[in-house]
Amino acid sequence: MKNNRNLIVVFAIGIICIVSAVIVYAIDSGKSDETIDWDVTLVGVDGRERMISYADIKAMPSISGKGGFFTSVGVINGPFDLKGVPVTDICDLVGGISSDEIVYLYAVDGYSAVFDYEQITGDIDTYDIETMKLIPHDDLRVILAYEQNGKLLSHEYGKPLRLAVIAGENLLTEGHHWVKWIDQIEIVKLN
Repeated sequence: MKNNRNLIVVFAIGIICIVSAVIVYAIDSGKSDETIDWDVTLVGVDGRERMISYADIKAMPSISGKGGFFTSVGVINGPFDLKGVPVTDICDLVGGISSDEIVYLYAVDGYSAVFDYEQITGDIDTYDIETMKLIPHDDLRVILAYEQNGKLLSHEYGKPLRLAVIAGENLLTEGHHWVKWIDQIEIVKLN
């Protein structure tokens, strides 16, 4: 009898845990983008700082395109349908970027990347999805993405904001360009 009672208690605890997990998942999945509390610090070449919220970024004019990347070990991610704001437009909020400046992008996990003017304006190597050979591209854009395949980014893919490289066609770029969890963008003059 005691074993049956213990079994019932364990079963009840298991059911409670499962129901709790489902509720937490439903609540988190149901969050609208307006409830995302995330700020990005922008630093202009003159040292001027400005905080911009996730909601502010979502309110800016956006663009969409296709993009994907491959990791250093050759794992292909995408291509995805992505939506976001061009990084050049975000840089304009603190004075813009010129050809003698570079952009640092920082993530909350400590990762950072540096882009020169040509890269931030779309001069990045692109690769064919099938052959992985370099191919030319038209109208490549570097964006601060917040949406992938019609949904908000998942945490795995950089929620709420990540750097992405998009075009009008299915192309791949190197994964180190796709910085996740961006929380600071800084423009610096080259020496």
